[in-house]
Amino acid sequence: MAISEVPDWARAAVSARHRKEMAELDYRRELRRFDQHGYSQREIARWLGMAQPSVLSALRTAAKVTMPLDGFSGATPYEICQRYAARFIDRAQLVDELTRFPYVQGGHTDGYDSLIVDPPGTWSEIDDAARRGLISDDIYETVFSRRHFSTAPEAPAVGPEEPSPKQ
Repeated sequence: MAISEVPDWARAAVSARHRKEMAELDYRRELRRFDQHGYSQREIARWLGMAQPSVLSALRTAAKVTMPLDGFSGATPYEICQRYAARFIDRAQLVDELTRFPYVQGGHTDGYDSLIVDPPGTWSEIDDAARRGLISDDIYETVFSRRHFSTAPEAPAVGPEEPSPKQ
């Protein structure tokens, strides 16, 4: 459902939900950074005001979270779209990141059935984001055009030809 289909009075709740999901993901990534820097669970528990066993559980959950690629606000195209829907990034940044993202090849069937499960980082995530209303059709078309038509060589400028030098 596109955000434009959501009644005006409900849009704040939709946006808050997107921000909550991104805040949870960011929290887990920060927990990974604590762990990567070698802080003890006891120190982390003290800083965050929680019990050490809760930190252990949170660190186990955080270990499963993928970190974003350098130069990107999210680990996957779908997450980048979620950040846009949560208003953490603007349209220009969204289009730039989705255009530059190093997409992986989509899944293939095994030849026996038609079930295809795409790995994270495929273009199908952009399709999903558009279908779920995280991005507009206009943004989808802009990114698609930039990804698929920006590699063509530029046409030469149209204008008067330079006279060839006489020999």
